[in-house]
Amino acid sequence: MSRRVVLLIALISLAVLGTAASPWTLPGGGLSAELREHVRSRYGLDMTVRGRSTFAVLPIPRVKLENVALEFPDGALRAEGGTLRGELRLLPLLFGRIELSDFDLTETRITGSAQKLKAANWAAIFKDRSTETRARRLVVTKSSMRWTDLKNADLDRLDVIIRWADPSEPLTMSGSAAWREEVVLLEQASIFPDLLASNKISPFSLTLSASGSRLKAEGEAQLGDAPRITGESTIKMASVRDFTRWSGMGLPFGSLLHAVSVSGDFSMDRRRLSWPAVSITLGSDQLEGTLGVRFDAERPVIAGTLAADKLNLSDLFAPFHQARTHEGSWSSEAIDLTRATGADLDLRLSAATARLGRLSLDDMAASVLVQPNSIEASIGRADFYDGTLKGRLSLAAHDGLVDFKSQGSFSGVKIAPFLAAAGEPRWITGRARGQFSFDGHGRNPADVIRQAAGRSSIELTDGELVGINLEDALRRVEKRPLLASLNWKGGRTPFDKAEAQIVVQDGVGQIVEGKLKGKAVQARLRGQVLLVDRTLQVTAGVAPVDAPAGQAPALAFDVTGDWDNVAIMPEVRSLIERSGAAKPLFPSQRAPVGEQGPQATAQ
Repeated sequence: MSRRVVLLIALISLAVLGTAASPWTLPGGGLSAELREHVRSRYGLDMTVRGRSTFAVLPIPRVKLENVALEFPDGALRAEGGTLRGELRLLPLLFGRIELSDFDLTETRITGSAQKLKAANWAAIFKDRSTETRARRLVVTKSSMRWTDLKNADLDRLDVIIRWADPSEPLTMSGSAAWREEVVLLEQASIFPDLLASNKISPFSLTLSASGSRLKAEGEAQLGDAPRITGESTIKMASVRDFTRWSGMGLPFGSLLHAVSVSGDFSMDRRRLSWPAVSITLGSDQLEGTLGVRFDAERPVIAGTLAADKLNLSDLFAPFHQARTHEGSWSSEAIDLTRATGADLDLRLSAATARLGRLSLDDMAASVLVQPNSIEASIGRADFYDGTLKGRLSLAAHDGLVDFKSQGSFSGVKIAPFLAAAGEPRWITGRARGQFSFDGHGRNPADVIRQAAGRSSIELTDGELVGINLEDALRRVEKRPLLASLNWKGGRTPFDKAEAQIVVQDGVGQIVEGKLKGKAVQARLRGQVLLVDRTLQVTAGVAPVDAPAGQAPALAFDVTGDWDNVAIMPEVRSLIERSGAAKPLFPSQRAPVGEQGPQATAQ
């Protein structure tokens, strides 16, 4: 063969190859009509092509359709406005048939209905693939997803790859999307759709992550009249507070919690998600027990029983610390329970050691109940500084007002360690018992305190007043009253019993009974505790233990100042009156009204 003929054949071959590799623009019918019929018969989708259609043979037979709309007949899903690229199977093409092996949708707008998808005949959609070949892969890029019947579930910047090469293999998915302006990453998901469609059990796996949160689950799934999923799951959140703020999902105490993880075997049906044996990590604390979520109520209900060796509940009591401003006054910021009561909660808690801020409890048994705009927490029993404690606290919001109620009792509590743990000086010792109740309502902490009402009582036995020796102070008063005001500090005053009862009304606590009795001295308290201003106005009258009833106290102390800076000083007037030299300066009889009394008297 001459070189000229060889060159001609080569040129013709190159021309054929170039023609085959170049995309051809096709008219509106023909190939587009074949593709529409193929998509309708094989996938149950209606396809409309409003733009150009192009076809190329090499290197792989492929088509490109612009401005395409794909839709389920019942409108469960619709994708429109994008570009569809598809690879064609070569063998059917040689026999004049169109079969797509891959789909690629770009810049399309997808609209879906969750109710219609739920009602779709998935058994017919995923019928036995052994008799029909279908596309191996669907790629969706640069697209968006909108739901007609789901709130806050729209997706943007949707990129996803769905692959199902063979019925013997699972359908797999991976991709990402922007939800509420955060990227959600679908690391992997797998399922056997044909098994699910035929009401058989299908293995599944799912790994999802977003904004410091991660969900991983694997197990078995079954649809049918009683759909059910079982397996093992792990849920991790770096910050529940950040997750609820970003996702808008309501969780009990969601605005107060930080790192949380939940792991264990689970089962799920239409009514309930449950972990029969769950392990929960709350910060650095580990809890074990059972947990469940009910879906058949108006709101999801989380219920469980959990136990821990150690448990730090300080985050849950953070709002009580925030009830005061940096300056020390009560806050005027409105109380909002919405973020802390996003879902119902019915929880039983037990802990060998629990912390509430600075305070510590041992062998605690507690319960927490959360309902819409309502929180109730109770301690059934706890060891508390060598004694016992039980109590109940509730907050309920309605019409912009919050009702605050608390009550409790304690017994055998060592008061000195309690004061030290609370950050207060150990000014008194002994074992305490008592009870308290406190109610208030308002829009903010300041209003609640201003309208507060309640009653409290405390009794201490076998204790000491630290920093003052009242018996020695009485002796000093008898000898040198004026010098006693300078030398009263130091020492201790032992007592057999001390008790006080306070009645609170409109934010003012009145001491209706207060007394102390020791072997040598006795004392009585009178005055007020002002909750609004956080101040004290109390007088303590001290007398020998054998002093006749009704006799004026031999020594009086003024206890004044704010709660964080209490000042105790002898009452100067009473000391001066006991001084023989200074007593005439305070005449016992007052001048009649309208008459001027003497400027001074002398003896």
